[in-house]
Amino acid sequence: MTAANGQNKQETRLKLLRTAMQLYAKDGLHGVSLRAISAASGSRNSAAMHYHFTNRSGVMQALLDMIYGEVSRLAKEQNLAGKVRACNDLREAMRLTLMPLVTLSREIEWGPDAIVLLARILAEADEELAHLNNRYNQSFYQYADTELARLLPELNAQSRRLRLIFMTVNIFHGFADLAALAHTPFGDLSTIDDDQLLEELVDYLHNGLTGP
Repeated sequence: MTAANGQNKQETRLKLLRTAMQLYAKDGLHGVSLRAISAASGSRNSAAMHYHFTNRSGVMQALLDMIYGEVSRLAKEQNLAGKVRACNDLREAMRLTLMPLVTLSREIEWGPDAIVLLARILAEADEELAHLNNRYNQSFYQYADTELARLLPELNAQSRRLRLIFMTVNIFHGFADLAALAHTPFGDLSTIDDDQLLEELVDYLHNGLTGP
């Protein structure tokens, strides 16, 4: 294979993944066929997704590689782990921990779709997807649990871990559902700026973690 052919193959693969992410975020994880993704990507080969990823499990693994790889890069770029370990204020530690997701959503073209996709995975009662997702975020949960134990020593392990899981679900659904703020029972709340939204979310999560 020539270098040009290798580059073209990689570009095609990336286009298919970005199309898959967009369609899964929009229409759900079970509402989109691999052939539909191939067609929406503009590929002339209706079996392009099968060729590159074999099946839906292969697609999901490639998507999670892409998403968590970018989140990990942003966390390292922002020296997240070092800043959190040096922080003795729970609220600030939580804000710092959310920053890679905020950056992903704000600055990466496919970031908003990635957040919605992860929220959908968390909401699905799909053992295979949960197992796959856990393979990618297990180390994060261990790290977060260690830091929470340090910052909330009075909270027992079971409550701490349950609240951490609740918090994670709320984070992803909170980011994913921002568009719904334009149509709340209180009217349009979407005019609030992104930084204030982040602070409100951090306050909400902080109070949930520290409640009796």
